[in-house]
Order: sequence, then C-alpha cells, then structure tokens
Amino acid sequence: MRENEHSEKSNKKYLYLIVLMFLIPIPWITIRLLYLLGYISWSYENYAVISALLTGISIIAGAFLISWAAESSQEYLPPNLVLASIALINVIPEYVVDVYFTWVAGNNPEYKYYAISNMTGANRMLVGIVWPLILIVYLIARNREKKQNELPNYIQMEKNNILEMTFLIISTLYCFIIPMKGKLELMDTFVLFSIFVVYIYLATRMGKREPELEGPAYYISSLPKTKKIFLILSMFIFSGITFLASAKPFGESLLVVGSKIAEYIGFDPKLAKFLMVQWVAPIASESPEIIVVIIFAWKLLATDSFTTVVSSKINQWTLLVGFIPLIYFVSRIYHGHPGEPLVLDQLKYQEILLTAAQSLFASVILLDFKFTILKALLLFIPFFTQLINPTIRMEVTYVYLILSFLALFFVINKKSVAMLKESLSSVFGKLYKK
Repeated sequence: MRENEHSEKSNKKYLYLIVLMFLIPIPWITIRLLYLLGYISWSYENYAVISALLTGISIIAGAFLISWAAESSQEYLPPNLVLASIALINVIPEYVVDVYFTWVAGNNPEYKYYAISNMTGANRMLVGIVWPLILIVYLIARNREKKQNELPNYIQMEKNNILEMTFLIISTLYCFIIPMKGKLELMDTFVLFSIFVVYIYLATRMGKREPELEGPAYYISSLPKTKKIFLILSMFIFSGITFLASAKPFGESLLVVGSKIAEYIGFDPKLAKFLMVQWVAPIASESPEIIVVIIFAWKLLATDSFTTVVSSKINQWTLLVGFIPLIYFVSRIYHGHPGEPLVLDQLKYQEILLTAAQSLFASVILLDFKFTILKALLLFIPFFTQLINPTIRMEVTYVYLILSFLALFFVINKKSVAMLKESLSSVFGKLYKK
C-alpha cells in the first residue's frame, strides 16, 4: 500500500516536472509569435538581457524534455538511431544560427567569416570542452554513487559504437579535402549529405535494447501505449519548436551584450564580435546538447552520453558543413548575384584545417573504445591554448596532427585491433544480413 502511495506521489512529481518544462518556453514563444505577426516590436539592442534570459531558460527546458523523450523512445527504436536523433535535434539551434550567417553572407562578404567561424567554433568546442566535460561529470557521479570498484574510471564504448567511429573518420577525412580545394562548393554538399544519409540509414538497422529508465522517463514509460507515444512525439516536436524559436535570438542577444561589454572595457568591438560568433554563439546554440549529455553522464549513462556527442560531431561535420555552400549559393542567386562557391581565404583555410586536425586526433584516440582522463587532457589543452591565443591556429594544427600520429602507436595494439575486427564484423555483418 505504502509503495503504491509512494509510486503515485513520484508519478505526480514527475508529471508536474514535465508540465513545468512545457510551460517555461511559453512566454518567449508567445513574444516571438506576436513579434512575427507584427503585434509588438522587439529590439535586441533594447531588450538584449531579457531576450538572453528568456531564450536561455527556454532552451534548457526544451533540453530536459528531449532527454526524457529520447530515453523513453528507446523502447521502440534502435539505440543508435535514438541517440543520433537526440544529437540531430539538439544541434538544430546551431544550424539555425549558422544558416542565418551564411544566408546574409550571400549579400554581405563580412558575414562569410561569421559563417565559417561559427561552424568551426561549434565543432571544436564540442570536442575540446564537451567531450572532457562528460568524463568529468561521469567520474563525479561515479564517486557520488560510491561505485569506484564497479565502474571504470574511463568511458567504455560498446561494439555498436563502431558505427559512429567509422562515420566520424569518414567525414573527418573528407573535410581535409575542403581546405586543399580552397573552397566550399555544391559537390561538398552532395558528398557530406550522402555520408549523413548512409549513417542514419545504418543507425535505423541496429538492434534495440531494454532501456533502464528512471525519473520522468520512467513515468512516461508507465503510460498506456497511445498516450505514451503521443507524449513522446509532443516532447520531441515542442523541443524542436523551442530551439528554432530561441536559437537565433539567444545568439544575437549575446552578441549585443558582448559587444556592449567590449566597448565599455575598451576592447576592439569588431574582433569581439568575431570571437562572440565563434565561441559565445556556439555556447548558446550548443546548450541543449550540453545539458542532455550532462544529464546522461550524471545518471552514469556515460556510453549513451558519449555516443550522443560523437553523433553530434558527425552531424556537424556533414549536415552543418554541407549546408554552408548550399545556402550560400542560393543566397547569392536570391540577392541577384551569380551563384558561386564560398572561396576560402587564409583565415577560413586555417580554421577548417585546424578543426579537421582536432577531429582526426579525436577519431584516432577512440580506436581502442576508451575515453580516458589522459585523452581528455590531450584534447582540452591544445583547444584551450588556441582559445586564449587565436593567432596560433597553424601551430595547434601541427600539434594535433603529430598527436594523431603518435596516438596510433599507443592506441593501436593487439587488443584494440581484435576489438575493432570483432566490432566491425559483428555490427556491419549483422547490418548486411538484415
């Protein structure tokens, strides 16, 4: 009797929590809708702080909803597809921001730098900060639960993760070709989109597993099937709408706030805006991703958490990069200019090459299916060094390339080669039979 009463109280608590997360974005969505319909005026210059606050908490609420919906949906979908879907929906804000910069770049050459810097900043931040952050949160949660003897002090990837590892390597190797060509063109869109489509197709063919649910996700799973599916779909859709409504205003509001702060302290506003686009705007648009993976890691679902960010990296290397030449080409035609590829000058060349080098090193160190403290440090230190000194792009690029070469000798051994062969045979052999 008491257990039933406790269960009912818990279910009510979880239901109220879900409802609260649906309600939090409503004020901003209402303001945004009224603005788009012309009933109110809303200037980022005048309301930058309010805009940043309202959109920020809306993104956080949407991230909680999507994490619970994703956990619950593993009952019906292959886990690789679920985690790929989480990663895709979570980076929608990043796509919106970068597509906006790219579209404007079609008629304003200055915005070419913002489009490339936003894309490369988001890519490098995901690997340089978020990957190590997941490990830190996981280790803290591991100590909190006093499971030091039960769980390893590193993130252990599974056989199925060979799918993400394979496509991360493929997309990374192709992105080395872009700076060599000196331009982003429609052919890049076709190739990168094709890589993503194949990745998603294979993810749909992976086997399902029995999820271990708790909290709001457990409450959702306890509902009747029809209500459960309806709620899961509603949470996915509402989160997507929230991200789309909040991403651009959040990024623009932060740019205004940052520019005003830069002017106040005597910093170069133009350089400040460039750095804001590269680092602050991605922090805003990547916040759903960060929140979701931290939740997973805090629940000791470190493998799911890490798989999600690796999948996000694949999404950014394929869809996000692929969208840039497509949107730029269409924008040029729309604004009455001849359609043409986006030509890379020295700065854009260095930015993409540095991002590809970091991605290569990140790919190589995963070949033994482990993400350790040492690997996290080797990712973070070069990233942070270049962050505080943006001019040493090429030097850090060489560091990543040298580390990639050295990592092959330490990561690749008989045990890791055997596991790679076993994983490739097991996963892709199973996919081929299906």
